[in-house]
Amino acid sequence: MIIANGKDYKIGIFDIETLKCFFDYGLYDTDTKEWIEFEISEYKNDLYKLVSFYLDNKFDYHVSFNGIGFDHQVLQFILVNYNDWYDLTNLQICEKIYGFVQQHIDNQKYQIPLPYKESDFPVKAIDLFKIHHFDNEARRTSLKWCAFMLNQDVEEMPIGHNISSVTPEQIDIIKSYRKNDCLVTEALLNLTIGNVDLEELKDYKGKNKIQDRFDVMKETGLQCLNWSDVKIGEEWNKLEYKLQEGIEDDSDLFTKNIKHPYGQKFSKFFPPTVQFKTDKLIEFQNQLGSEYVKNIKQEFPIVIGKTTYTVAKGGLHSTESHRKIETISGWITRDADVGSQYPNFIAKNDIYPKHLKPTIIKQFKEKITRRIALKSRAKKETNSAVARECMSVQEMLKLCLNGGYYGKLNQQGSFLEYPEGMLRVTIGCQMEILLLIEMLESAGITVISGNTDGVVSTFPESKQEDYAKVCIEWENIVGNNELGKLEYVDFSVLWQESINHYIAVKLDGSVKKKGRFMTEFEINKNKSKRIINLALEAYFVHKKDPIEFITSHKNIFDFCIAKKASGNMHYEEIIETDDRNNPEIVKHKKLIRYFVSKSGNVFMKRGFDYDGNSVNSHCEATDKDYFWMGQPKLKYFNKYYFNGSMEKYDIDYSYYILQTLKRIDSIEKTKKALSYANRFKTEQISLF
Repeated sequence: MIIANGKDYKIGIFDIETLKCFFDYGLYDTDTKEWIEFEISEYKNDLYKLVSFYLDNKFDYHVSFNGIGFDHQVLQFILVNYNDWYDLTNLQICEKIYGFVQQHIDNQKYQIPLPYKESDFPVKAIDLFKIHHFDNEARRTSLKWCAFMLNQDVEEMPIGHNISSVTPEQIDIIKSYRKNDCLVTEALLNLTIGNVDLEELKDYKGKNKIQDRFDVMKETGLQCLNWSDVKIGEEWNKLEYKLQEGIEDDSDLFTKNIKHPYGQKFSKFFPPTVQFKTDKLIEFQNQLGSEYVKNIKQEFPIVIGKTTYTVAKGGLHSTESHRKIETISGWITRDADVGSQYPNFIAKNDIYPKHLKPTIIKQFKEKITRRIALKSRAKKETNSAVARECMSVQEMLKLCLNGGYYGKLNQQGSFLEYPEGMLRVTIGCQMEILLLIEMLESAGITVISGNTDGVVSTFPESKQEDYAKVCIEWENIVGNNELGKLEYVDFSVLWQESINHYIAVKLDGSVKKKGRFMTEFEINKNKSKRIINLALEAYFVHKKDPIEFITSHKNIFDFCIAKKASGNMHYEEIIETDDRNNPEIVKHKKLIRYFVSKSGNVFMKRGFDYDGNSVNSHCEATDKDYFWMGQPKLKYFNKYYFNGSMEKYDIDYSYYILQTLKRIDSIEKTKKALSYANRFKTEQISLF
């Protein structure tokens, strides 16, 4: 498989299973589509064959999901110790491996360092878990969830790891499960290198994260193949700073004297460029400035014109909800966003950790300049390989400025940790936006929506010059006349559930979506019931009947819903039998995929939460407004099957239609859902 640099790298995708009485290793050759498998059990001992194969290293890279943190650790343990196992039985060897695994899992709960480093492995590793930053708490994602997002079969280990014996039939089941994990990992690898055809994941298409890392390695010498984007940004910043300052030991980059903003007044974090003119904003600034920063949620509302805004430590947002804004003839609805807002604010205000030298902010500014130059060169470059490398490096430089610098200001343990600096950025940017709002409103231009990085205004075409004049003046006042300039988009119509959830049509006909209206997703997000958002876009943008759109849609995966249980909880499927008091109970695992079907069954989440409270709830609740439509019935769909046609899935379209219509009603102030529900009720009664 071609991964990067125009080379055909030989790739093997592998996974292991480690039971007390059974060890399984399987590698999928992506070129030949063949499986290479080794087993240690009471029936077979492939220990020495496995070690020989692993040391032979006939593959350029072994690809895994969390392999560096688990699978390679186990293999390295085997490699280090197998010579001492010559007199052990097969099952004793399995128990040795199982014992290491249990200790390793326990150690990870307490952040104990891994026993083996990546450099110890005899094979080169590509770990998709680390590349996608799934080891970060905010992005933590399982391979099973990736399977759901990639429309792959969702399988959970069907046999307990601590059993003392396995049958040949159970071994076949375990191997089948492991093979599915490898195939899901292959699908994730394809996504990682930009080979993805799913419309809901189209933002990954053509973007090769592996190639990006090769380019950064060439540029910097950092061995970053298995680093997340954010780590690459931070480590690149660290590397250049250490080289410039002649620092060899990382410990010299840190300080124990991290000062937090708590107990200080907000006024300390106001930018000097913001000087309000109206009494309302002056009073608001004085009141906010006299408040103390506390280690709790703090919000400060203000009404400017007809719009209410909330200022908080993390950001500003207006509070509008559930409305339609249509640009009438002779008017303009314009979105103005600050380009590269946070990096620009950091650069112009020289925000850097005080335990570091000004070198770090000087290098930060140089990265901004270099990124702009590379982006410009890439557009002009006729050599496609050079253009690609320029774009790759400038994208990684962007990471140095955002996640690798700004994002690290508030991260405990980072060499860039500077929580006061983070608050200077977030509060400073909000004050600048409030100034823009004040200036626009004072010029007779109505601001209808706003957040930390921009505002949406509506005004007559006759005020275009006034609008432009205000924006340019604002850029000059706050120092955004070169970088951080406003970027404009005009909307013809916008449908909004809240500031962060909307769909809008631009004047050029293209569509902008955000939040609950998204139909394209990151792999760690949730695309459940995507059909509803597709129907909303079809209705609002293309004027299509949502009922007809939903009932004629042909992709079963867009109707699917995923739920995952945690702790001591699981899912049960309640199947009716002839004896209504004794239904059949099918116990499912932690992650289930299903769709709503008229011929389905009731699904329950059961068990105990982390506080020990009993949980016994339906996976899909009865609609409280139209309860008489009944409890939604669900069809288990962890393993894909084709029924021959969409009709044979027996989808309960009414469930999806009703949810879609209720969201339309909330924006348009109509009663489409009620009308549909009453019609549905009439049709149901007529059947009897």
